Amino acid sequence: MRTKILSVLLPFLVAFLMAGSIFAQDQNNIQTAQPASATSQPDVSAIGDFAAMPPLDISQPIDFLNDENPAASSNIAVTPGSLANVVSVANFSGSFVSGGKTFPFTMMGNDPALGRTTSIPTKIISVDVILLNQDGSTFATVPVAPFENLTLFSPNFQAADYSVGHVQFADAVQRAEFFNHMRDNWHTNLTPVSIVEHVSVTVPFIVNVRIQGVVTPVRTWFTRTSTDGNTVVFMLQQFFNQQFSNIGIAAINAGDWTTDAMNVMLFPNVFLFTPSATPLVTRGPCCVLGFHTFFRDTSVTPQPRWVSAFTSWVSPGTFRNAEILDILPMSHEISESFNDPFINNLTPRWQFPDGSGCQGNLETGDPVEVLAHPAFPVTLELNENGNQGGNSQGGTFTFHPQTEALVQWFTQTAPSDAFKGAFSYPNTAALPGPAQPCPK
Repeated sequence: MRTKILSVLLPFLVAFLMAGSIFAQDQNNIQTAQPASATSQPDVSAIGDFAAMPPLDISQPIDFLNDENPAASSNIAVTPGSLANVVSVANFSGSFVSGGKTFPFTMMGNDPALGRTTSIPTKIISVDVILLNQDGSTFATVPVAPFENLTLFSPNFQAADYSVGHVQFADAVQRAEFFNHMRDNWHTNLTPVSIVEHVSVTVPFIVNVRIQGVVTPVRTWFTRTSTDGNTVVFMLQQFFNQQFSNIGIAAINAGDWTTDAMNVMLFPNVFLFTPSATPLVTRGPCCVLGFHTFFRDTSVTPQPRWVSAFTSWVSPGTFRNAEILDILPMSHEISESFNDPFINNLTPRWQFPDGSGCQGNLETGDPVEVLAHPAFPVTLELNENGNQGGNSQGGTFTFHPQTEALVQWFTQTAPSDAFKGAFSYPNTAALPGPAQPCPK
């Protein structure tokens, strides 16, 4: 059944919501809105982070002019069968016990004990970014094309050698988690992979945002230059959220994003910030590199759900942690989608390994993102169209997918029944023991 998407409510977990369809240019502030200076040095203020994104409902229109929302707040068993009353990607359920309490979870794929390969189609929307000056003229067009083939030929979609087999990256992480529960022929593959749309987002220089009840002009974008010469765009998250929802809904209505697929929106070096104290002059807190979520139609039973993610290619020299490169955000979001496709897998409250805060969900990339060495380099042979620069002779490229925390880490118990007693994978040394509980 094909569902027509008419409207959507965005309960985004961000500081503010933007003034959406009314993009007002503030001509009285031209003298204060200076363009960002171009530099090829890493931005020490740009910290790689990933956002929480609740499901996107379609039950009522978006309220673009709104005050900020408050933030929403190993003994593994697997249960055959998918989530009831939901039409979505193939999935299975399970649970673990920690502190005497049972924590259920739902993951992408099929029951590990049954074996066999589950193939999940991957449907990518690639997005060019057009940046406007304050007078409405074009400042720059930032294309995604230079990164499309490298993305398609990356470990997210191509098999590589890991200690659990010659497999795709997210499949390797899942196989490590369920190594002692699975049959050897158990796999969850992202295939076929296709770019189903190529669209452009036009970004005005200024939008009006309601901040604590006051409509405030906010600069929408800043740029800098990566060390390999690519343009890096820092985009206002509130504006980006609107674009993500609109593009996603249009793709669902067109049948390009489907309920059985991993639906991805790929951007070229685009990272998100929130407003600063001087929102027309300086960039605010930064940066969100990606998020995963799902669209849903709550008016239909069983409920259709379109699992989706925003990710960006990362050029070198963008972030102060030099390991945040190329497909690291995509590997983070795809693995988290595998482990928590409907963003409702709760866990005992756990501390980040660096002591920076606490969470209580099965977001497998988040504990590792704060480490000094989050990446697990993987070198692959590229075909004649997959290499950087278009060299027809092909070659190799070293990708940087992110090591993930395994579900055993979240149980806060030891020993682990994952592959070789690991709590993280593929770098099993990244998290040498289980999560520490959040201090009370």
